[in-house]
Amino acid sequence: MENMSGAKVDVIWSPVHHDKFIIWGPDITLYEVARLKEIEKKTSFTQISSTRGAIVVASQSASGVCCVDISAIVDQPDPLLALGHATGKVTLTSLKQTYDPLGLVGREFGVKYARPCNGVAWNHNENNLLAVALDKHRSDNCIQVWDVHHSSLSTEDYPDNASPPPSEPGRPIAELAISETAHSIAWTNLGSRVLAASMNLKNIKIFDLREHTGKAMGVATSRQCLGVCAEPSGWQLASRGDGGVCVWDARALARPLLGLPAARPPRKIQWCPTRRNLLLSLQRDSSTLRLHDIQQAQEYKATQSFDSSMSATPALEELDELEEQPARGPSVLERDVCPAAQPLASFSWHPAHEARLLAVCLTGGVVEYTVCERVTVGWGARGGLVWAGGGALRLMRDDFYSTLRDISHIMQQRASTDYGLKPDLWQNADLAEDEALSGLWHFLALSKSLVEDGCFRNSPWKHPGVRTVLRSPGEGGYRSEAVPLLLPDMPNRKVTVYRSAERQCALQLCGWGWGWENAGVGVERAEAEGTPCRAAAIAAFHLRARAALDVLARAREPRLRVAALALAGPGADERLWHEAISAAAPALPDAYLRATLHFLAAVAAPPHADLAAVLNETEMRLEDRVAFACIYLSDTKLHEYVKQTCDTLMEQGDLSGMLLTGVSAEGVALLQRWVECGGDVQSAALLAARCAPPDLLRDPRVLNWLESYRTLLDSWRLWWARCALDTCVWAGAGAGGEEPAARRVGVACSYCGKSVAAPAASARARPALARLPPPAAKMKQISSCPNCRKPLPRCGVCLLHLGTGATGGVGVGVGGLSSGGSVGVAGGAGVGAGGAHFGGWFSWCVACRHGGHAAHLLQWFSEHSECPVSSCSCRCSSLDPPDHL
Repeated sequence: MENMSGAKVDVIWSPVHHDKFIIWGPDITLYEVARLKEIEKKTSFTQISSTRGAIVVASQSASGVCCVDISAIVDQPDPLLALGHATGKVTLTSLKQTYDPLGLVGREFGVKYARPCNGVAWNHNENNLLAVALDKHRSDNCIQVWDVHHSSLSTEDYPDNASPPPSEPGRPIAELAISETAHSIAWTNLGSRVLAASMNLKNIKIFDLREHTGKAMGVATSRQCLGVCAEPSGWQLASRGDGGVCVWDARALARPLLGLPAARPPRKIQWCPTRRNLLLSLQRDSSTLRLHDIQQAQEYKATQSFDSSMSATPALEELDELEEQPARGPSVLERDVCPAAQPLASFSWHPAHEARLLAVCLTGGVVEYTVCERVTVGWGARGGLVWAGGGALRLMRDDFYSTLRDISHIMQQRASTDYGLKPDLWQNADLAEDEALSGLWHFLALSKSLVEDGCFRNSPWKHPGVRTVLRSPGEGGYRSEAVPLLLPDMPNRKVTVYRSAERQCALQLCGWGWGWENAGVGVERAEAEGTPCRAAAIAAFHLRARAALDVLARAREPRLRVAALALAGPGADERLWHEAISAAAPALPDAYLRATLHFLAAVAAPPHADLAAVLNETEMRLEDRVAFACIYLSDTKLHEYVKQTCDTLMEQGDLSGMLLTGVSAEGVALLQRWVECGGDVQSAALLAARCAPPDLLRDPRVLNWLESYRTLLDSWRLWWARCALDTCVWAGAGAGGEEPAARRVGVACSYCGKSVAAPAASARARPALARLPPPAAKMKQISSCPNCRKPLPRCGVCLLHLGTGATGGVGVGVGGLSSGGSVGVAGGAGVGAGGAHFGGWFSWCVACRHGGHAAHLLQWFSEHSECPVSSCSCRCSSLDPPDHL
């Protein structure tokens, strides 16, 4: 590595001493990492993180040193360094040598002709081997491999592996590539003695020392060959050059797998030793490190592999040419990590600690940094959340979803309780566990009961809304009667109310009804529910100020009893009372209290009461505001208020707007907006299945809800809920008198392929006097196909032929598939022409294909586990037993 001043600076972790590293440049310094709280006082150290510091252990001059590497010999008490010098000589040293059990410190390995040493690399598998990369000399090899234990002739040259005499000059065990230049060298994972080297400013070569030919076993031509490094636990190589980084497959070194262009020349590249496919690079004068997370490499079917006896021919290597290749999706994810805010000189991965590295700044500072792992998250079909991190696969606990209130988890929990499928609509309200949904189910139950009781004459809607019963005057609607009423508790005060049959229907939909007789019940109910302010407001809106005062006086909260003083009516100065309550209303904490005071102030202010302040209290329930408007607003103002409120709620996707729209086309639009905002497709599908008329069930939005919810139920394996949903849709689609276009399942004859179900009527006309068999519907048993007259299969229990005209139906397999697991829906005759009971349905095991009448099979498997057919040993019931067996 070169810094701005031109001097090399690099950092290297010791591969065996995991708490020690060196930084070398003008000097070589050995550091030991310790926790800050464990460092003794008065000991000088360099803080590298918030919890760790680096203590200087030893240091020496690096004059003339061109390259350094640390040995992986575990017997050495301190890191053993190999120093490559400008003369080509390699020396072994230990900066802090207290004990040298192997006698390696001080050994030297020379060359015949002096030239710079460009790289040294210790073998981490056979840790006695040291590879050296040298500059070019026309009469000498540029790659030498030494055995540091012998430092002499190769052991093959001596009998019985005897060591050479000490007097004989040492020489390497292998010399490669004569009259060439080696810029860098690295041991690969292809074998214990396989080297990769970048050479001659144009080649990447691989040498296998097990072969004594001395020739390269793989050659690639590339401009990105200033440095090479090998993945510690894989087959990939990486090389750098001025244009960027190339990734190679060492087994087929023909062309790069990936080209990673860089804006500035990379000065160092290194594979992560603890994670596969993670490459880190540092560009010149950069304050960030580029992290390359390789997802997949481009496939290349090389005609010549690394193991071939022939040398690979040079192939396409340019990065710009690689970029012209057609893309196959993202093959590498890149991101920058910033250990420090200053320009970096070098970095080094920790050999054992995952995603931990050291970075050296150009100013000399050392920073420890942990690379955050890119977490891949996966959702299971049943809502399970799984992710990989830290070398483990983790699954989110179930209680997490209940805390998060995730809608998919909520829908799954609801589906397991038969939510939306209860016979009475109001029974689904408690299962929703949502105030808005609960109120909607109660409203739909109320509207249905009103329609069934005949309160809405000639209504085309199953579940009408306020807008469907209130038609504007321009649409041929009604005209309301204005009736002046005296306030019972405030003499000489009149207020105008409006009456009509349509307003009466709207009030019933709001749960109010007309008159104090109906409202009094609502007041008592609201007070019993613990909402005294709402009870008092309803009483005041029905001109019963005394009843409202009594409700507040009975309240537990003292502030409500104080607010009741405002309802006592005006004293000596009525104008002063009116101004006082108008000023006090906005300061009250409850919307119903504010609305009550606004209303009393309005009716006490002659001659025209302004009720807008009451209707603007949007914190009140929608049904209360709409009911108030139905009593006190004129026809024009009422329709304007209802339309404006409906448009606002539809835009917000507020479910309370269903009170105004009902189950209509506007209601479908509101539900669609609500689904888009919250994602609760379950409730939308169930509401449509239970309440929508046939024409709305054909709406594309409704069909999309139903299909989406069916898919969810299938993924959750809630088959009974899925069946109940289809039943509701079938019943709703057929309510309009039209035959619904539903999907059918039928039993086909194995001979002719036609359905064995008895047809409802003859498909073609027959002569009147033709001799015909009795109609299939009247036959007690059909033993053959009604089309080709071939015999039908026999029941495995009673041995009678399957199928009758009155008992055809959908058959459900009683056993799982041969791979185990799921209930198979076997063929049948639709839903049964004669309304057959389940006992006569066709049922069979989808593993062995044997079966019989459903009632016979249920009885058989209640006492046996194997198939009733004597020659079959299939355990049908254990593959997928029915719930009640």
